[in-house]
Amino acid sequence: MQNSIETPSGETIGVSLVDGESTIRRARQLMLRSEGFAVRSYPTCAAILADPQSRDYPCIILDLEMADIGGLDLLRRMRASGWRGKALLLDGLDPAGAMVAEAERHGDTVLHRTVGDGTLLTAIAASIDHDRTVPNAHG
Repeated sequence: MQNSIETPSGETIGVSLVDGESTIRRARQLMLRSEGFAVRSYPTCAAILADPQSRDYPCIILDLEMADIGGLDLLRRMRASGWRGKALLLDGLDPAGAMVAEAERHGDTVLHRTVGDGTLLTAIAASIDHDRTVPNAHG
């Protein structure tokens, strides 16, 4: 029997996953589900923006190299529409400069795209724990 990861209120924690590469998206989705997360996955930034239920999940894992809408632009739009979660931004380059500064300002984390499962799970837990300890993090 699989133990699910739950909030203190007993709800399973939800993670949104945005990645344009279907094989990577599917592999991460399966891994996250096997770890007890509820997962909603999206092939594009436009797809997550079109889904009002995406605002219900406290964590977004987002590949920054998306063709339709840039990752930071997506986060700005999500936050403007009421989302108050944290993002794990996956980048193929060594992150630096304005992108990291903006991510840190919002409590987001930038990781290399090839991050391993263990490191990704640790980052998810840290973002959710941070969200629980920040007053009014959801509103």
